[in-house]
Amino acid sequence: MKKIIFIGTPEFSVRPLVSLFNNEDIDVGLVITGEDKIRSRNNFEPTPVKQKALELGINVYETNNLNSMESLKIIEDINPDYIVVIAFGQIIGKKLLETYENRIINVHSSLLPKYRGAAPMQWAILNKDEKAGVCAMLIERKMDTGDILDCREINLTPDTDISELHDKLSELSSELIVDTVLHYDERFANRIQQDDTKATYSQKINKEMGHISFDEKAEDIKAKIMAFSVWPSTYVNYEDKKMKIHKINIIEKYTNNELGEVFKVDKDGIFVNCKDKCIVIKEIQMPGRKKVDIKTFLNGNTIKENVILS
Repeated sequence: MKKIIFIGTPEFSVRPLVSLFNNEDIDVGLVITGEDKIRSRNNFEPTPVKQKALELGINVYETNNLNSMESLKIIEDINPDYIVVIAFGQIIGKKLLETYENRIINVHSSLLPKYRGAAPMQWAILNKDEKAGVCAMLIERKMDTGDILDCREINLTPDTDISELHDKLSELSSELIVDTVLHYDERFANRIQQDDTKATYSQKINKEMGHISFDEKAEDIKAKIMAFSVWPSTYVNYEDKKMKIHKINIIEKYTNNELGEVFKVDKDGIFVNCKDKCIVIKEIQMPGRKKVDIKTFLNGNTIKENVILS
């Protein structure tokens, strides 16, 4: 029986936690997660990992400082064989790394050394990669640089959005981490050192990155919509309002209208030329309104032709 401590916070970490808990050869002795967040006055929201751990009857320790003396003492009392870290968002300090050297396993949602950093799934979509994946790795002082124990990968298509990729990689992580814990000695003996010369870094996503410019190529615009469909969403400016764009089709250009100019609006969409092709906007969302398809939106609303979406 392998005893572990599981450390994680968001929804991405829930499937791996459940898979570890359900394996009869693994004992999840403790779950460590972030503290509840204040959503409104006297309204606290637990992390997804905490919610699931309590459902499963696992002891939970909440902390916003994993490296405090209290946290270290609680971990020491459990005396785990391994510590599993998946999407926790806090730095693992020197003391913890030294005490559990080569026994802290992290799952990172990219095919390392590609996309070290904060937003690897979004950047895999933005860069129109053909594959994405997850790697089990050892944690060391530098971010996402540890030796790789094992990896899993999936194929991507131009229609893979961030929600689909998130769920697939979370499921893939659950398979990977169970296998890694159960066969750790073998995985450790065959670990692979990352080649830093091939490393790339995934910049943190911000709201401004959701802006669409029609001097971009059509496939780049679509990739941005797929990558940012959950947050921050993609948008253009229409009559001093932010119009979110949720779905497009791409067709060949057949007019010479200015880039970003709305030259046709009907039940099939809003037609706008971009750098290389024509974008047909199929689903939009105006401020304070729900996401709708164009046919529904045009029942009682209008989109003016010959205006520039900027």
